[in-house]
Amino acid sequence: MLLAEQSGRAGSALGVLLGSAFPALTPTAGYQHDALDGLAHEGFRARRRRLELGIALRAAIDTPQNPELGMSALRRKVWAEKARIALRELLPVRLGGAGIEVTARELSALAAAAFDAAIAEAEVAIARRFGPPLRVGGGRSTLVMLGVGKLGGNELNSGSDVDVIFIYDTDEGESQVSLHEHFSRIAHRAVATIDSPSADGRVWRVDLRLRPEGAAGPIVNSVAAAERYYETWGRLWERAALLRARPCAGDLELGKLLSRELLTPFVYRNTVDPTIAEALTELVLRSRSELSPDPVRDLKLGPGGIREAEFFVQSLQLVWGGREQSLRVQGTLPALSRLRSQGLVSDREARGIAESYLFLRRVEHRVQWASGIQTHLLPTDDEELARLSRSLGFANSAGLRAELERARERVNTTFQSLTHAAALRAAPRATLSSELEGDDPDLGRFAEEQFRSTDMGEHIAALARRPDGLLGALTRERHPQLMQGVLDALSSSADPEQAARYLRAFFARFLAPAAYVNALGEDPRALQRLITAFGASAFVGDAVASRPELADVILFGGGAVSDPHAAVEAEILNAEQALGLDADRDEREESFIGALRAAKRRVTVEVAVADLAGTIGVRDATRLLADLAEEILGRAVHHVFGDVPGFAVLGLGKLGGRDLGYASDLDVIFSFVPSAAPTMEDAATYFVRGAQRVIRLLTEPHAAGPGYELDTRLRPSGSHGMLVTSLASFARYHGQPIDGPDVEPGPAVFASGAPWERQTLLRARGVVGDSELLQRALNIAWRAAYEGGAPAPSEMHRLRTRLEKEQGREREGRHQLKTGRGGLLDIEFAVQWLQMKNGADPRVRTPDLGVALNALHDAGYLGSSEFEVFSEGYRFLRQLEQRIVVKNGTTNTAVIDTRVSGLAQLARRMGFQDGQGERASDQLMARYKDVTDGVRASYERVLGLS
Repeated sequence: MLLAEQSGRAGSALGVLLGSAFPALTPTAGYQHDALDGLAHEGFRARRRRLELGIALRAAIDTPQNPELGMSALRRKVWAEKARIALRELLPVRLGGAGIEVTARELSALAAAAFDAAIAEAEVAIARRFGPPLRVGGGRSTLVMLGVGKLGGNELNSGSDVDVIFIYDTDEGESQVSLHEHFSRIAHRAVATIDSPSADGRVWRVDLRLRPEGAAGPIVNSVAAAERYYETWGRLWERAALLRARPCAGDLELGKLLSRELLTPFVYRNTVDPTIAEALTELVLRSRSELSPDPVRDLKLGPGGIREAEFFVQSLQLVWGGREQSLRVQGTLPALSRLRSQGLVSDREARGIAESYLFLRRVEHRVQWASGIQTHLLPTDDEELARLSRSLGFANSAGLRAELERARERVNTTFQSLTHAAALRAAPRATLSSELEGDDPDLGRFAEEQFRSTDMGEHIAALARRPDGLLGALTRERHPQLMQGVLDALSSSADPEQAARYLRAFFARFLAPAAYVNALGEDPRALQRLITAFGASAFVGDAVASRPELADVILFGGGAVSDPHAAVEAEILNAEQALGLDADRDEREESFIGALRAAKRRVTVEVAVADLAGTIGVRDATRLLADLAEEILGRAVHHVFGDVPGFAVLGLGKLGGRDLGYASDLDVIFSFVPSAAPTMEDAATYFVRGAQRVIRLLTEPHAAGPGYELDTRLRPSGSHGMLVTSLASFARYHGQPIDGPDVEPGPAVFASGAPWERQTLLRARGVVGDSELLQRALNIAWRAAYEGGAPAPSEMHRLRTRLEKEQGREREGRHQLKTGRGGLLDIEFAVQWLQMKNGADPRVRTPDLGVALNALHDAGYLGSSEFEVFSEGYRFLRQLEQRIVVKNGTTNTAVIDTRVSGLAQLARRMGFQDGQGERASDQLMARYKDVTDGVRASYERVLGLS
């Protein structure tokens, strides 16, 4: 059908857009127009969950009576998803578009889900013919498909081959045929489902040549056979290929075991072998001469192309990954981030590679979407090149060519630095080196000119003032390369002036800096890590400048985060051992507070450093911070009350939801039972005094670092009520019955009935104290929260609007991530309203917002579109909130101001890169507007306001 014949359909505009930009995707069949109609109705911006996608594709292919019908249905569903992803890549963020890193992940997830469906269908078909594959012991034998190359790295192109390897668990067993033959038939059938062309096209081209023995080897191997091959014949290029191996389909647990026990030891060696870089460079040059028909036009294999960027990263992973476990990640950009955090590449190198790589991949994707074939060559036809340029935001092809030339030059220069000892260095080094050597009185002026910063001269001069200082004369004599390393690292850091300022402040704390000077002089990577962290994070810089021993976290921590319980325990034990035998009560309490502060500061910095390095995700970070707060709170309560039962602390807000930020307050309610006090008559006074002491232990200023701010205003009657609440009073206040013997008389004080009071109890969680009391208090809180039904949407929205007006106070260029329009509170209010509305269903009763989102969606209370918008929006806004405090070191984490300097650095920390004439900061703000617009619209739909 022609597009003109479909002009009245809902998806006709999408069809015209696709056909104009990507001729190969021009819809011609009825099912394609139906798919576009569906996209126009449902929207295409929200990502698809792997689980739901897998279920849909398995259902499509599950037609045992007519396999051809199932395969056709699979191809059609995959085409619809590819069209959706192509639209996301084509459109700007404000219209639901997404960057290449997002669409590549979505394509990879689609390919993995399609293969999983194909394997599942093949397993059923082959078992129907030959019986189930059984191990000798009677258990079922299984198969896993490893994704390699771009599929394994979540970097798939629309026109990429899918590189896969099939491995099954053992040869010890059989069906009606040998296990090898059984799984060979499954693999052949699955590959045919994915790779065979038809009237509906093909799902993906499949490349099996990366398996053991390549094209000459069997299509499947047992674990034992694969192990023998890699131990005996495995070559360097196979180690590089398996860097990105990932279990994608079939038995994923078998894949995890295989990766841990076989592939990781093969890929990563304990010895550091610098010749790997030279060998991989030779592979790049050979592939260019043998495989590229036109290197000048070749985006992948040409000089400064995608392959050079990938091999730059992979070379360093192979050289250092045996010793640095944090480098063992799939994907070019995640690995590059880890290399930067370990001091193996500079900030400047990481930015240059990341920006250039993303741009080259973006152009490559557009070429393949437009042509529908696997090609990495720029078009020769002028009109095709012009169309490509326009789709990428350039006015003409000259602009595209100029940007490509810059990107390829950056990649090629950095790639060549692997094998050229005299790699290009930052400009400030040569001039400043000579000035330092000559002790020129105008050193400060020279530094200011070279770094283009009025403060840099003072910082550099201060570092050189002492002979044994970091840049002093004696240090230059003992460590001739250190000065050059310092200046290079500063010039390539995210914020050279900030890095130099914290470096100066750090060394100013030492009367004898030799230990750290020598450590940095002997380990250039440690030097790079320290300066990179100082340039990237004022939060980390402030912490290290105030407590210099925390530098060890950056220099020697390896990106690891201590177990909160063990860290607090160790600090308390150290403090106790440091006390004299004659220490009085006040000295012991002061020592205890110092131990709590030291543990908090250390673990928080460890989390921030790991967060910066990308070794933990935002959700991991918030849970670790919540666990740390819970441990410290528990220690304080035990310090005051000992093992006395009858006192407990309920966590609310982010503490209750285990979603704590770097600067979050601790929302708590103190509860007690009077019979646990020394005398029941004085129970309230006893527990109030104890609670006040707990608060003092946690909040009192101390030289070892800041404590927590405790917020007890969510207790019954708020700041007008008692600091501690008996269990019976808590129940009476919320109009709930109480079980057990602790029904003491008391004033009939009842809740205001306002929805916000019940709403706060949705995130109640027992965190510290008497376990029986915690459970009883939690039962009361949850009955009050969940069993009263939802308030009227208008009432909920009235409170939300009030908070937006009074606390958000947004204006042009200033955005409040939490209380502003479309912010975090929109998501929380919508989710909590649905939890109260459906509170009779125990599946939705959870203080964890992420768990609540999934539960509401799985139970059918929250639509897929709203679920995806809220899930994506919460991840983005929480990550942005955390990045702001780590970068700026401020407690005002919820504000983004476009008029304040540093927005570009924040954007890069969020994964945005300059390119295509659009600054990273502009991309960040476009993404922010897209997210908050989507969140507000979904919030209004959930509450029935629109």
